[in-house]
Amino acid sequence: MSEMMRKTDKDRRWYSTSYRRNLVDMHLEDWDPAFMSRFDPVSYCENLKKAHIKSAMIYFHSHVGYSYYPTKVGKMHSALIGREDAMRQLVDLCHEAGIDVVGYYSLIHTTLEEERHPEWRLVNGGDGTSPHQRGGRYGFCCPNNPEYRQYVREQIKEISEYFTVDGMFYDMTFWPGICRCPHCQMRFLKETGNSWIPAVENWNDPVFVALQKKREEWIGEFAEYVTAVSKEFMPHASVEHNYAYGVAGDWNQASSERVSQACDYVGGDLHTDIYTQSFTEKYYRSVTRNQPFEYMISRCDENLGCHTITKSEMRLKKEVLLTSAHHGASFVIDAMDPVGTMDSRVYERIGKVFEQTIPYEPYFEGAPIEDVAVYYSPTGRYRRNGRQGHTRSCSVNLMRTMIQNNVPVGVISNLNSGRMSGYKMVFAPALAGLDDQCRHNICEYVKDGGVLYFSGTEEPALLKELLGISLDGYTPTSHNYISPTEGWEALLGEFNGQYPLPMEGEIPLLKQWRCDAEVLAQVCMPYRDEKDPKRFSSIHSNPPAPPTSYPAMLRADYGKGKVVWCAASFENDTRTCYRDLTDRILRMYLSVPEQSVISNAPHQVELCCYKTDGGYQINALDLLCTEELFPMPSFEVGVRMSAEEAAKVEGVSVLPNGSPMEYRYEDGFLKFCIPSLIMYQMIGIKIKK
Repeated sequence: MSEMMRKTDKDRRWYSTSYRRNLVDMHLEDWDPAFMSRFDPVSYCENLKKAHIKSAMIYFHSHVGYSYYPTKVGKMHSALIGREDAMRQLVDLCHEAGIDVVGYYSLIHTTLEEERHPEWRLVNGGDGTSPHQRGGRYGFCCPNNPEYRQYVREQIKEISEYFTVDGMFYDMTFWPGICRCPHCQMRFLKETGNSWIPAVENWNDPVFVALQKKREEWIGEFAEYVTAVSKEFMPHASVEHNYAYGVAGDWNQASSERVSQACDYVGGDLHTDIYTQSFTEKYYRSVTRNQPFEYMISRCDENLGCHTITKSEMRLKKEVLLTSAHHGASFVIDAMDPVGTMDSRVYERIGKVFEQTIPYEPYFEGAPIEDVAVYYSPTGRYRRNGRQGHTRSCSVNLMRTMIQNNVPVGVISNLNSGRMSGYKMVFAPALAGLDDQCRHNICEYVKDGGVLYFSGTEEPALLKELLGISLDGYTPTSHNYISPTEGWEALLGEFNGQYPLPMEGEIPLLKQWRCDAEVLAQVCMPYRDEKDPKRFSSIHSNPPAPPTSYPAMLRADYGKGKVVWCAASFENDTRTCYRDLTDRILRMYLSVPEQSVISNAPHQVELCCYKTDGGYQINALDLLCTEELFPMPSFEVGVRMSAEEAAKVEGVSVLPNGSPMEYRYEDGFLKFCIPSLIMYQMIGIKIKK
């Protein structure tokens, strides 16, 4: 091995200083001799340099199943026969250019190997077939199949012997569906005693619930197995599994936080809206073992399916800057043309974006300032009886409300539920999927003086412990209302007993609750004839009947803390009246002057704030910025600090250029004005040590 290829201990933590990353998808077939025929390592590397890429992820094994190196256990893409070292040339060229290399390997999704080894198939059809057999593009191999696991091990060993890489990335570490192959059947029987795998989702069926817990356990164990094999053969290389499905998707993928902990750092690709990106980045930042986390975006607009439409420079810049505001690593995904070429114009555009964000990279430091946490449970992405919304969708929408109301907010999850004590209030919408330790941590947080808001009935043990709740069933209608009780009219704003607040979906009816709990709102149902569904009050709508005696919202003390509960997960609704209700619940316990950071910024501006070694940093981003780049009107930001700390302030400036800003100390806050925000601005407050 040449000196150029050797890595020092310092270099091995390549990801700690890498904020510009790239992948070129190469899920290419080889039935046409033109496919991959024009692949050129030199032009590939030149494009990376043009885009100012610091770390490149390079394909070794694709979803199609072909390997891009000489393999003995798999099958090499036919276009590389006769130039078998083409991919190794690319790896070497990248290293020569100072670009880190991460190897890409597709797990589970490997069509060729399903076809070559039908006994490896993931079987989820009622007739014993796989999705590929039923016409799907993708072939799947079951991670519980020992022969497939051995195949993965041997390929990782081959890769370690053929390439020198800085890291390995394993894609698709999740379940594409419920597998009923013989190996899954045997493992389920051995570990649970159940002789059959349920065919239908039913969260009221203990066998199905047991299966889902095992699926989460099995995919986590498979991730740990692959990581261990990688560390065995490449001890100095980092390992990352695609953790996109920690947020994307639902229960079916069973992507639990055990997968995230098999990674040296957390990342994933979510082709989604800007608010879900913000939520995901806060979550990734919270759970990653090492910073920075990685957030992947597609260069295609709207997704990789639109192969020839590239996002505008402004769109790419906004998405990259949002990751920068969270101090994450931006990862741009491209896709190779079938013949093996790349559009150099794409890399010119990416390069222009990164040229504008590179100056901010030295300032990616500090601890996030977060007063409120949104509790997100990746194992709770389900709702019994098909009721609307689950913990992910409700958490994203609630996070959006907090951002729009300029509340310093972060994400807490099952993985780090023991760290809730640092938050002034925790919101847990549609809470579900907790284990005993998480329930204990939540109760301890409240008992020690924390404030918890949660909604829904998916956690009966927590309902019983905190509020003494037991259920008497659910409303027979899916269009319901909640009405404020006497003294709590202001909580629901313009809604009252005659005109209550609508709630979509069934609402639980309580059999009992703690006698000292205060009822804030009651359940209302629409007028109806229980014996005849054709008898109604209004043909187009479902006007409310008078309130029932069933509680819809409760408040109670628990230890030194407070608990607020809502029967319906209204957080899934983004209409103004529901966002306002969230804010009024928050303001019961955290007033604006009690926040760590305050602002009158427009709703579409997100503020990401940090306590740094030398002071404070505030990143402001216009999340809804359009191509016209309209400036935001002037707004003020205040950072809470003592008079003693404020006396040590040496200045407030725009980073990275250092342009000074006027500031003043008032009412316990150091305040300054951002006169005209155009997309993004980073502000630094320097404090004398």
